[in-house]
Amino acid sequence: MNDKVLLNFVLLQSKEFQKKKRTVFLQEPKMSPPIRNVVMALLVVLLITSTEADVQIPRTKRLRITNSLASKVDMKVHCKSGAHDLGEQIVRPTESYEFRFKTNVMGTSLFFCSFQWGNEFHYFDVYKNGRDDCSKCFWTIVEKGPCLYGVQGVCHEWNKN
Repeated sequence: MNDKVLLNFVLLQSKEFQKKKRTVFLQEPKMSPPIRNVVMALLVVLLITSTEADVQIPRTKRLRITNSLASKVDMKVHCKSGAHDLGEQIVRPTESYEFRFKTNVMGTSLFFCSFQWGNEFHYFDVYKNGRDDCSKCFWTIVEKGPCLYGVQGVCHEWNKN
């Protein structure tokens, strides 16, 4: 019964009102594998292009966070997304912490981190879909906020608590 669809229906005899069960097997139309693959690919393309959501192809992102604090102290970094908690890391002065992730298909990827040193505690979105158009997002952390490495003058304020 692999390629057959089982269809059950009940026929009522008009005068006697007796129910009789009849089983009918219908054959699925045969389609060659290459044609089936082309049809499936076209259906997927149509589905993706016809959705109203901003569907994106998942891409691998590489994030690096470098401790550039002028005070030359260790910095605790704790990064998370909606689905992943990367745990707390200790980043020594001038050293870096790095991780990779894949963006989601809905275009809503977000990674945020907390940064702590001495009596200071701050949050920042280290990757925000729509804002960050980088496959390698290298952040240098200074007291005033995170700066995107390699882009002169692109420093951000800390998130408001």
